[in-house]
This record gives sequence, structure tokens and C-alpha cells, in this order.
Amino acid sequence: MAAPERELRDDSATQALLEALAPVSLAPARNAALRVRVLAAAAAPEPVIVRAGERPWLAFLPGVKLQPLRVDRAQRTQTSLWQLAAGATIPPHDHTGEEECLVLEGSVDVEGKLYVAGDYLLAPPGLHHTEFVSPAGAVLMIRSELSGPIEACFRANGF
Repeated sequence: MAAPERELRDDSATQALLEALAPVSLAPARNAALRVRVLAAAAAPEPVIVRAGERPWLAFLPGVKLQPLRVDRAQRTQTSLWQLAAGATIPPHDHTGEEECLVLEGSVDVEGKLYVAGDYLLAPPGLHHTEFVSPAGAVLMIRSELSGPIEACFRANGF
């Protein structure tokens, strides 16, 4: 719980105290070091946090929904969750960039091999994916290039 903000009740007293403070002179090296620390703290990146259930599932293909986690249009990459219904298929497609896939729940069948929760697949650039299916449903986390169809889905839904 955040601490309650303190209300300043007497602005004239606060102003008088501020005016009474003597300026502090620092040695040039100390001043430079302090400046670097202050600027670094001001420019420190903030983490991106997406809480479970915060973002909607977006219809993408029959039986397949996406939930965007990160979209980097400058780098043409994305990270998203994929929810596959039982029997859903991903059609054949080519990769111009690498794709990382982590099976979080359920399973997917790729060329007759079943991959289950905890399995990791890396598709390098140039790979042609054959059709794959999720026999009983699955949830995948995929980090990949921002392909035209995925970007169109995200843009159509405000991402």
C-alpha cells in the first residue's frame, strides 16, 4: 500500500525554509559523478509487465487466438501467447526470422512428433513449417518475427 501524500499546510513556512538553505558547492569531479548518477537513474528503463487476464485473446485463425505480450515494430518482432483449441491447425508457413516456441499447456503435433508442456522449439530463419495440429488444445508462448498476418491481427485490435 502506498504511503499517503503529505499535504503542505503552510506554503510560506516551506518557502522560508527553502530560502534559508545555503547552496552546497561540490568539487567538479564529485559534481560530474553525481550528475551521471542522477541522469542514469532518470533514464533507467522500466520493466514491462502484462498481468494474466489483462489483455484480451484475439481471434487469429479458426480455433487459434493470440494474446500480444510485446510488439516491437522497429525490430519487426513480437512475443505472444497462442491458445489453440482441440484440433486447431496452423497452416504451412515460411520463416524469414527465427521463431521460439515454448509449449506451456497441452500439446502440438509437428510432423508426427508430439511436443508437450515444457518443450521448446526453435525455428531458424529460412525454415518451412509444415502444417501442425493441437490434438487436445494447447497454450504456446511464441517469440518471432512480426509477420504481416500477425501484425494485421494486432493492429485491427489496437495493439
